Amino acid sequence: MQSAATVPSECQDIWRVDLHAVARLKPDEQHFAKLKFYRLEGNRWQASNTETFFDTQQAEVPLIVFTPGYTSTTPQTTQVGLGVVRYFDPAKPCRVVLWDWDSDRGSAPIRRDVRSKLPVINNTAGFLALFLQEVKPQSKVCLFGFSFGGRIVCHAVETLRKSGRQPEELRLNLVLAGAATDREWFSKGQLHGKVPEIVERILVTYNPDDWALKYYPLMYSLRCEPQALGLAGLPAQNIAREHRSKFENIDISRYIGKEHQTLYHVRSPVFRSRINAYFFFE
Repeated sequence: MQSAATVPSECQDIWRVDLHAVARLKPDEQHFAKLKFYRLEGNRWQASNTETFFDTQQAEVPLIVFTPGYTSTTPQTTQVGLGVVRYFDPAKPCRVVLWDWDSDRGSAPIRRDVRSKLPVINNTAGFLALFLQEVKPQSKVCLFGFSFGGRIVCHAVETLRKSGRQPEELRLNLVLAGAATDREWFSKGQLHGKVPEIVERILVTYNPDDWALKYYPLMYSLRCEPQALGLAGLPAQNIAREHRSKFENIDISRYIGKEHQTLYHVRSPVFRSRINAYFFFE
């Protein structure tokens, strides 16, 4: 058992899914069974299992999945995840899942380590897609991804869309804060151009002064210079016209300076003012 910070409210049901054991495994049903589920009880993580999680999930209770960014250890994921929950209305019931993927920084130089994480990121997204396939019909699910977590979230939804196995009448919102994913990928005909087909609303918070995302192109070849969504924001003119109304694109640089941290985004007034709309579907 691992200790954790105090839970803000009894209305909030906190879980952690540990993916470290499957980081390099193919995201399929056999390996999905190896995911470790923990529930926060009495300020400690208590071991649970997949069956208990889905048997006790209620479609009417918002399910919020937080996917952290690069170099986030399990204690950091817990600390930041619970920090996010503290900005929720304590009277509103919800189930929060901390998607604890293998993002710890290795011993290699950072550029090499980041590039080595790309297969892990893709696998993590695949397991998240399998997770979404198991939620109850008519569920309300908000996927909140920070930095590389935003990349995972987008890949997961595209994988879910292609599978054709999304639960009936699934309601899905995305919150992408400081996302380390290509800003062009939501454009028509691009990698995530069809993601909005199965999503209700997408919030993008970006910061042109973000010191970390300025180095985003380095994980590609030196001749390739894509910009990160979390640095430059969404090029709305390239989004398919029928999907543009689903996006909200907010520059929060005035509130956070050069910082690249989840809670700096969450603490900003513009983010907090949108919590109920995106996380609680109000």
